[in-house]
Amino acid sequence: MQTNGSSTRRIALGIFLVAIVVYNFPLGYNLLHKPFFWSAGQDMAAASFLPLVLFESGDFTLEKYQDFFTKNWRSPYFVAEVNGRLVSRYPIAPAILALPLYGVPFGTGWLFDPGRDWLVFPWSVFYPAKFAAALMTALAVVMFFFCARELADARTSAAVTLAFAFGTSVWSTASQALWQHTPSLLFQLIGVWFLLRGRRKGASAIAPGALFFSAATVTRANNGFIALLFTLYVLIEYRAAIWRWIAWAIPPALLAMFYNALYNGSPFVFGYQEGFTQTMAWLRVDGIIGLFLSPSRGLFVFSPFLVLAIYGAWLARHGAARLFYLFAAFIFVLSAYILSMFQNWDGGWNYGPRVLVDAMPYIAFLLIPVLPRLRGAARGAFWCAFAYAAIVQAFGLWDYGWRWQWHWDNLNYDVWNISENEPLFYLKQYAEMASYYLNRLIAR
Repeated sequence: MQTNGSSTRRIALGIFLVAIVVYNFPLGYNLLHKPFFWSAGQDMAAASFLPLVLFESGDFTLEKYQDFFTKNWRSPYFVAEVNGRLVSRYPIAPAILALPLYGVPFGTGWLFDPGRDWLVFPWSVFYPAKFAAALMTALAVVMFFFCARELADARTSAAVTLAFAFGTSVWSTASQALWQHTPSLLFQLIGVWFLLRGRRKGASAIAPGALFFSAATVTRANNGFIALLFTLYVLIEYRAAIWRWIAWAIPPALLAMFYNALYNGSPFVFGYQEGFTQTMAWLRVDGIIGLFLSPSRGLFVFSPFLVLAIYGAWLARHGAARLFYLFAAFIFVLSAYILSMFQNWDGGWNYGPRVLVDAMPYIAFLLIPVLPRLRGAARGAFWCAFAYAAIVQAFGLWDYGWRWQWHWDNLNYDVWNISENEPLFYLKQYAEMASYYLNRLIAR
């Protein structure tokens, strides 16, 4: 499928502008109107502070903010003391990519004095972090469109991209804070685009994709399985390029090993590797079922239109891109299985199926063979399911699930409770707010 042409670029620009505006709505609402949307959980805290630390001291140590971490998080597990220095337990790629976006807030002094009585330093660091996350995710969405455009016409590609961007946790998770998922999506989709354009330009065009899959792996270790599978894909489809592919993968790995040796005490220690060995089981049925059907974590509960990906995988078996679709399906299934093996398969304190965000492009790609075949009521049902999913994703923008976790006795939340499921909880919260403001309006 040819992707050249001004129409493709115009559509890509339009998608980017829509995504960047929608993704930044919570940020704009807070700063221009009043504080309402918030996300400052532990998993994104270190990445949000590291750009500031890099500007202030030129290194990756966080001792200066240790008291702040201790006072505001009961057990700040996102940092660890290694060789007498306080360092992030999470990969630093989100912070590296966000660094340029901190320049103006830091240089103008806005970070230290935001001019809002409700927003004080250092809480202000989460705001450029949110903008950086929104920008990275909007770019990832554009790359998804370019990938889809290699496989389908512009209309189908745009439709699938909108579903991916606003009907999945890409919106409610990746775009709202500096999670590992955020740059992970961007790196992976750039890598996929290099692979797909090889169908038009030949084996010589694909090798740089390995750089981005390697970067995705050092950003989030789970992606190593995806990188290995795509290496097998290259070996099958573009055997002549395999050594160049491997060579392109080396620089990010070396940089990560250098950082780990310097800050984590060993080239092969990346901060939270114990989770890969201490909390896993080969078969965790609740995790396998829960990732898809849990009332508060299930992918098909939050994004039901993705069920069509099963049909898409079946349709793709005879198409010209069948090998890519086969790998996309296998990557998603393997990713879901590996994530189900963890004791905390539900992702802990978060909203919806967060842990599946890194694999979301691959199930979304499988919608491409389906959409052109939908007609009449079936097409209407798809878009109704998408509208439902977009509304459910929007619920998570408020506080990223914190109120839902807080309302459980002793904070022992139950992801299987149907009557107290997360989307319904937030629907009730919004209904109560709407009723309150309506009564105030009537009282006038």
